[in-house]
Amino acid sequence: MVLICITAGCTTQISQEEAEYENADKISGDDSGCDYSEYHRTFMAVYPMSQDEGRLCYDSQVNFRELKGEYHPEDIVMSYSIGYMTISPGNMTPLHRQMNRSEYIFVTKGTAEILCDSTTVSIKAGESVILPKNVLQSVKSSGNEELVYITLIDPAYSGKSEITGDKLLNIDVTTNEVPIVIENPKKGIEWDIGSDMMIYSIANPALMPYMNLPFEYSVAYAELLPGGVAEENYLRGSSELICVIEGEIEVYAPGGIPVSVTAGNAAYIPANQSKGYRNSGEKTAKILSITDPAWTPEIWESV
Repeated sequence: MVLICITAGCTTQISQEEAEYENADKISGDDSGCDYSEYHRTFMAVYPMSQDEGRLCYDSQVNFRELKGEYHPEDIVMSYSIGYMTISPGNMTPLHRQMNRSEYIFVTKGTAEILCDSTTVSIKAGESVILPKNVLQSVKSSGNEELVYITLIDPAYSGKSEITGDKLLNIDVTTNEVPIVIENPKKGIEWDIGSDMMIYSIANPALMPYMNLPFEYSVAYAELLPGGVAEENYLRGSSELICVIEGEIEVYAPGGIPVSVTAGNAAYIPANQSKGYRNSGEKTAKILSITDPAWTPEIWESV
């Protein structure tokens, strides 16, 4: 018998044995009725992550929703912070600097006009921009629909590291950087791991030194056909964050709890953990894979 526990965007399957153990010795719980004990941690080879309740920022012009671990977030170790920004047409983030931090932006909806020092670029859904450390920047929703984008800040975001408003006048920083624009993810380095799935490295400091990337993680774009399954594998020494852009996938690991991830949510896989993916939806799933430290063929092992 298998019990199904559904939380915000992520579904986990729990065996009857695990459920009985938890009912006998519950340590923590939430309103969903899905309780995870210390015993249960041993079954969590894959950690579901979902958007939090969100908060308005920048004079209420932007809604930010951070991706957070639903259970045992202390087990999720990432050098960066990640979340979703939503900006209504015509609104924008004010001029600011992320001190000693770079930002990766992937647009999932709408059109973004992005200022990076003295350069302005425009990108649409499916495209991305990398902003170097310390640059004077702003993001505007320039289309007729709301702008939604994934943002990665590396190292992880800190309120003290973001300089805006009058504080910009009080720091002695001058930059003249150019943003890195990635218009078509399918023009990246192509990797074939089966007939059902194609993966493209789009930002990888180990494989693409010519890009002069300001971070140590790597980003890959993948498409998984309906009903398709990717070959089981593990990454030696690197964690992986699977962000679903469109569709729905299931991420599973031997002996672990399968996690179903819908668009806008994610799954975290620790370093050295075997896992596989399958498309559990009815349309092609589009995925971003963030590997930290960066992915290379040498760390990939088939199971």
